[in-house]
This record gives sequence, C-alpha cells and structure tokens, in this order.
Amino acid sequence: MQKGKKKILLLGGSPFQIPSILCAKEAEYYVVTCDYTPENPGHKYADEYVNISTTDLKGILNLSRKMEIDGILAYASDPAAPTAAYVAEKMGLAGNPYKSVKTLSEKDLYRSFLLLNKFKTPKYGGYSTLKDFSNYSSDFTYPVLVKPVDSSGSKGISMVNDLWEMGKAIDYAMKFSRSKRFIVEEYIEKKYPQLDGDIFIYDGKITAYYLGDQKNDIGVNQFVPSSINYPSLLSQELHEKIKQELQRAIDLLKIKFGGFNIEVIIDANDDVYLIEIGARNGGNCIPEIIKCASNVDMIKMSVDACMGVKPEICNQKKIDKFYTTYVIHSNKDGKFRSVKLDDSVKDYVLEIKLMIEEGADVFRFCGSNCTVGIGLLEFPNLDTRDQVMSNIEELIAVELE
Repeated sequence: MQKGKKKILLLGGSPFQIPSILCAKEAEYYVVTCDYTPENPGHKYADEYVNISTTDLKGILNLSRKMEIDGILAYASDPAAPTAAYVAEKMGLAGNPYKSVKTLSEKDLYRSFLLLNKFKTPKYGGYSTLKDFSNYSSDFTYPVLVKPVDSSGSKGISMVNDLWEMGKAIDYAMKFSRSKRFIVEEYIEKKYPQLDGDIFIYDGKITAYYLGDQKNDIGVNQFVPSSINYPSLLSQELHEKIKQELQRAIDLLKIKFGGFNIEVIIDANDDVYLIEIGARNGGNCIPEIIKCASNVDMIKMSVDACMGVKPEICNQKKIDKFYTTYVIHSNKDGKFRSVKLDDSVKDYVLEIKLMIEEGADVFRFCGSNCTVGIGLLEFPNLDTRDQVMSNIEELIAVELE
C-alpha cells in the first residue's frame, strides 16, 4: 500500500457494488472489499480482498481495526448496512447510529418504530412460527402479505388470502431470513404506482430526493419491481408530503448522512406509507439512472461522506427527458444464452449491464436474486416511453439455451 493513502472498506463485491469500488479507486483510496463470495466480480477492481461475511459484526470490526481503515461503506446492500454502522460507531468513523440502522434493516423493528411515532403503517405482527401467528390470526383481515423481516430485493414475499395458505408462505419467507423471523402485514391498496428511488442525507437533512414510479411484470411476480421511471408523474404536492414524512423519520432516528433507498405507497386517502427506508443506496442501478437523469452522483457522494469528505452536488439539472432502469429478467428457468435487443429499442438504450455470464442458470423472476441484467434507458417524451415499456419484455428479451 502506498504510504499516506487513506483506506476504505467496502462491504461486498457484487455487480451492483462495482460502481462504488470504481469510484473509491478513482478517488485514490486504498480499496479493500470483503464478503464470503470470492468469485464476485467487484473484488478484481479492489486493491485487496478479504473472505469474511459482511454480516459478521465482530469479524468485520476486528478486520477494520487491524487494517486501520479510514471509512466503511455498505453500498447497495441491506444485510451489510448494520455492520457498517456498527464498525463506524465502535471506531469513531463517519457513520449512522447502529441502533437506528438495525431498526431500518429489520421489518418488524421498523414497523414498531413507525407505529410508536404515529406514522401511517399497515397493521402488522412479527413471528417465528406458524403457531406463533395462529394465536393472532383473527387480528388480521385477509389478504395479508408475508415477508422475511431481514431480506431485501423483494425476496420471499407472498400474498395470502386465508389461514390455509399461511404455512406455505411462511416456509417461503423463512428461506430468505437470516434471523428466521417473518412479518405479516395488512395489504394496502395503492392509489398510484408505488414510489421507489434514492435520497441523500447530509448533516441530518435531505439534500437530494429522486423517487420514481415503480412498475412490475404482473405476469411473473407482482411484488418484484421490474422498472422504475423518472421523473415520477405524481404531483409535487404529494412528493412534498413524502419528503416531510421522510425528514421526520430521519430526525427521530438521528440519521447523519448517506444514500437511502426508499419505497412509498400512497393509499386512496392520499396518506403516505413509508414502506421501506433502506440504509443504503438502491440496487438495480438506481444511482446510475439518477446520475443520467439529473447529474447528481450519489455514488461519489456516498463514498465521500463515509470518508469524512463533504459530499457536493455539482451541475445538477432538471430532469428534461424520461428515464427508466429496467430489470432484465425471464419468466421461466433455464440456461442463459444472450439478451436480444429489438431494433426498435436500440436508440433508447444508454447501457445494458449483464449480471450473469453465458451458460449460467436463469430462474423465473421471483426476486432481485433472479436478475439477468439491468437496462438503462432514455426516452425523448412520455408517449415513446409508455409505448416501448408496454412491450419491453419482448424488446429486451432473455434468450435461453
């Protein structure tokens, strides 16, 4: 290591985390990555890789102390976010309160926080077994949603219409829960598309806010986002209402800085439900499409802030075209051969990022872990975007062997 170089520890080396690794390298930091998957592609860009789980609090703390790191970041990783906060708190580095990040990272704790502080929240309960839930089943009106409390990327979610379906839904949720806990919550009917996107916080205040309108491939899975469209078509009044509720949560949790991934539902009464506040930048290339649309670079801002450098917003522009981050996926299992672009869509594609290689297993789209790739798209007007996106699964098609 070059003498005098500051050292950053980045938790994870998945394809979604490569932008943060490259950004840290560009800033001329000594970059260390870690996780328990040596074959993850991000590690080849780092100066050093350590094989250790990103959820191992004590192990990562010991590593951080040994390496005398100057900053730690969990970019686009829900499971690693509490670890980054824990290490930063213990070492006096730039970070957010561990208790607050843990609250945001576990759905039952987060729902309890919302209820205690009088935010709108679905009726919910956290449980460990079907028997635990059975004692409270009469408290719920079906349909309900069953989710693992500590998973991300919409993995393990089911809609349940009666008690007889609950056992299967719980088993499915448990496959994606590290703590082996699940949450049951009331299903909220949406008046508008669900909002999804990122905000950036600095000095405890929202300094950048980019939520887009989420779409789903209903024919495959209604709970997994297949695209996010910018700018959102919701009224400015509703977005101001959302920002006020987000800022109230940030104040209560004493959040200091960072990129946060947000999911919001608006119900028939225009009430705001902060479904998720993820203590990390969004996956599915959300920061990349925000940068394309607005010039706001939340990747660099996140790297800067965790290293104690004030994050700057430079050359911000109004979103004057229509942008989409599209999750390339398959409606069936198979072996990956290629992604075929129809001629009619090529002019609108800014970039295609593949997450798997030829010959790899492809699975029916039931969560972000089944993503084949991400398409970043730019459209000149709303009509063109709507026309292309109405048929996007055929225009950007996954071809299987």
